[in-house]
Amino acid sequence: MKLKTILYFMSCMIPCMGYTQTVGGEYTSEWQWDMNKKTNWINLLRLDLTIPLWKGGSLEAATLHIAQTNECVIDDWQVFSNIEEPNNFAAIAVLGYMHKRENICLFTGVRNVNEDFFTSDLTSLFTSSSCGIFPTISESYPIANYSLSGLTVYFDVSYGGWTLKNSLYNGVGYNGWTRHNNPFLVRPKKDGIFNMTQLEYEYKRGSYFAGVAVHSRQCPINDEGEMSPMEESLKKTSCVWWGYCEQAVWTADEKKVSFMAQYSENTCRQNGCYRYGEIGCVYADGCNQLGLSGQYARFFRGAERSLELTWNRTINKSLSIQPTFQYIRNDSGNFTVLSARIYCSF
Repeated sequence: MKLKTILYFMSCMIPCMGYTQTVGGEYTSEWQWDMNKKTNWINLLRLDLTIPLWKGGSLEAATLHIAQTNECVIDDWQVFSNIEEPNNFAAIAVLGYMHKRENICLFTGVRNVNEDFFTSDLTSLFTSSSCGIFPTISESYPIANYSLSGLTVYFDVSYGGWTLKNSLYNGVGYNGWTRHNNPFLVRPKKDGIFNMTQLEYEYKRGSYFAGVAVHSRQCPINDEGEMSPMEESLKKTSCVWWGYCEQAVWTADEKKVSFMAQYSENTCRQNGCYRYGEIGCVYADGCNQLGLSGQYARFFRGAERSLELTWNRTINKSLSIQPTFQYIRNDSGNFTVLSARIYCSF
């Protein structure tokens, strides 16, 4: 009933304010091949809507629509594609009120962690899911991580090149439309609570950030080798910390070479992943981005190492293509995968 009330309220507001709204989105299509027999085709459509309400305030909404032809083509643990998810006709990514005033932003409503954390100019190039969120978090907690969302209170404060971000979430993320599975649920006794804090510094040649996340539950690996469901979680607090640096080392006209490095650890060794590290290099000019990165993730079940080589070519302001090659090694074997993406923004 709560979800129906909110959606009805939204449907009444949008037509009344349609003359000021901003609508946009992005379509991503990815073809995958394990360089043997298996292939997969994934499509992701994201639709965005912003409605200004008054000075500094706006209503923000975004939905995700996912369709794929097959399951994952290789047995990797980090998930080599950051758009790989089961078919979903429609899921809420963002729905809430944003208020911006000078150097302060405040949001309350439905949101996921990928909207505000872990993204940078370099990490957004690579297609591995670990570049969008550290596996020390995504593989350890059932939080509001793509394509899940949850009720959130988020704020950031900026001063000069510094930015402090903080988000408080329901401890579990959802993407359903039923009474017991929807992103509007707040159940701290059952789901726990999850908080993320990140401090960033940015200037024209680079950016740096460090952060910590705390969950009021622990979800250790069970006998089946999977993350324990929330009803079997331990009422113990665990945390994750991370650091990231991105630095340009050479520039000439529109050309630039940059290096990146990131590292993260989880305090609970029984969680899905408790250590992660990555180093990478990116060359960029007016129309091209060429990147190479190496990753290491220590899971409860073993270690995984991966290498990604990718190239993004901008065709025009709305269209780009991106072929990618990845080599992955874990206890299940050695894998290679070739993928090709098309991005179309509107």
